[in-house]
Amino acid sequence: WLGCMNILITSIGNKTNLIKYFRRALFNEGGGAIIGADIQAVNNARFFVDEFVISPLSDAKDYKSWLLELIKSKGISLYIPSRDGELLAASAIKARAAELGCYVAVSDQKALDICLDKRRFYQWCAEKKIATPAVIEKNDVDKDKFPVFIKPASGSGAKGTMKIDTWADWVDIQSQLNDSHVVQEFINASEYSVDICIIDGQIKSVVPRLRKLIENGESIQACIDLDGDIIRESSLLAQTLGLEGHVIAQCFKGNSNVKFIEVNARYGGGFTLGVEAGADSCRMLVQKAAGRAVNCTIDIDEGLELVRIQKDVFRGRKKPQVYCFDLDGTICSESCSYEQAVPMEGIVRRINELYESGHKIVIATARGAASGVSWKKLIESQLESWGIQYHDLVTSKPYADYYIDNKSIDVLEW
Repeated sequence: WLGCMNILITSIGNKTNLIKYFRRALFNEGGGAIIGADIQAVNNARFFVDEFVISPLSDAKDYKSWLLELIKSKGISLYIPSRDGELLAASAIKARAAELGCYVAVSDQKALDICLDKRRFYQWCAEKKIATPAVIEKNDVDKDKFPVFIKPASGSGAKGTMKIDTWADWVDIQSQLNDSHVVQEFINASEYSVDICIIDGQIKSVVPRLRKLIENGESIQACIDLDGDIIRESSLLAQTLGLEGHVIAQCFKGNSNVKFIEVNARYGGGFTLGVEAGADSCRMLVQKAAGRAVNCTIDIDEGLELVRIQKDVFRGRKKPQVYCFDLDGTICSESCSYEQAVPMEGIVRRINELYESGHKIVIATARGAASGVSWKKLIESQLESWGIQYHDLVTSKPYADYYIDNKSIDVLEW
């Protein structure tokens, strides 16, 4: 693979945003490839990785040995597990993976055992005097306790959770509950997800986001709210637990009272808001894995809002089209001088495939637009050395059927 490092992301499923932001981090740190794995051969995210492999089940007896062999054979420098069910296996291979030159961005087993069991999490919070909604034993529920909230002790995505408003509703539901369910006081307050990046036990960023609209347990509308109480209490929680990598603390905030309900010890669906606000944990983890100083100089864009929408991507057009490609940050790296830019192998391959299929390729760059310096000879030399086939090179925006650019915004989304 061309570039400084390769990243493995498992259980990719539909997590195209996770791939996108690690792709951008690789672009900005010199290049590399993303290998994606999933138990399902048919999934959306496989079209966005450089190589896709079928994964065994995370509870299979050979899963850990399969992971280590994949890390070794693909030269993986950074491993990102993205599903609760694989976190313990990922944690178990951390030391061996490190010997192979791979940083596994996941917490140790002791912390995971607490995070993955909500009942244990509440018990741990009580021991450490960290505020959390009160747990009510089923036999202690009475008519003055309502509303209450019920959730499974393990699981994600709000599956199996429910609010019980009245005693009559409780009578109807209680026979269906077992020891795997947790009953809590219902908190009527603002709910937050807090993105926390911890590397080698040191907190690099803490970004609270107010959850405005939630669907299937994930934020589809949210905004950055740099609440000092939440930042302070979340930092204490993360350090006391001994977390590692990118994690998400869930909490309620009413007045000055912060109450934590759980910690997801992995990336979640709304992490993009924190990254776009200025806390790029993907890039920090790439820097760590590459053995570089982690740049955590952060200027958070408070009030930035997220609205998650469905987006369709179309593949396999047969009629000849005009494709216009940006250069820096799209075809090659951008966080360097122009002379030091390196090409992205996968992008070059795709461009040449389009060229060979009869499509017209235009390279459009804004190099020199601000300074007035002409970089055309350097660009022509670079494109030739990188083996990119193209028809036109322009420094002003031409007509095209498509514009492929790392800074473009769909006008309908805008």
